[in-house]
Amino acid sequence: MAVLTKGFAVERGDELAVLDETTQRTWAEFDQRINQMIHAMRSAGLGAGDTVAIVMGNTNEWFEVAFACSNAGLTFVPVNWHLIGPEIAYILADSGSKAVFVSNDFVEAVSMALNDPATEGVVVAVATGTPSDARFVGYEEFIADQPTSEPDGQSFGGPMFYTSGTTGNPKGVRGSLSTMPVGTDPAIWQFVAGGVAGSIPTPGRTVLCGPAYH
Repeated sequence: MAVLTKGFAVERGDELAVLDETTQRTWAEFDQRINQMIHAMRSAGLGAGDTVAIVMGNTNEWFEVAFACSNAGLTFVPVNWHLIGPEIAYILADSGSKAVFVSNDFVEAVSMALNDPATEGVVVAVATGTPSDARFVGYEEFIADQPTSEPDGQSFGGPMFYTSGTTGNPKGVRGSLSTMPVGTDPAIWQFVAGGVAGSIPTPGRTVLCGPAYH
């Protein structure tokens, strides 16, 4: 079981974990698909310290990829799906992404981005549904033959966000939580979440969150 979901999978396995417009998954199912995604990423040559990009809407698959990265030591870059091909290409190249995970609705824009020679470092492209571009493998096909067993050697991973680019090209912002040494226990995310929850002891209290600059 993935470190970040195994407690829920054991104690609340039959309860709803995530749902979108088409599908819902229990905690047990969610955990198993995260495990499969970690195995699939490793089989495709992605390992701790690598970066992947996610160009998806608010779907179950977005969370599966993000949680897999968070347990496999990968940095994931959420890419705004409103961006066009050249803008996506810039982020893929600048972030050093080796893979891109895409909702089927955005395959055309990402295909345009992959035509840019600057994105030649992207060696894995995965899309939900039936991709219209042969360079993409279908999401379900990507994980289908992978085991649901708990992956070994799990490691802390996290997001790298890009600025809006209003004063120039967008810039990747790596906070302290996306620069942990390879091999750091993913369970640190649970301490982070616990700390945030503990700072809001009174229901209804307003918390103002701002970016950290380094």
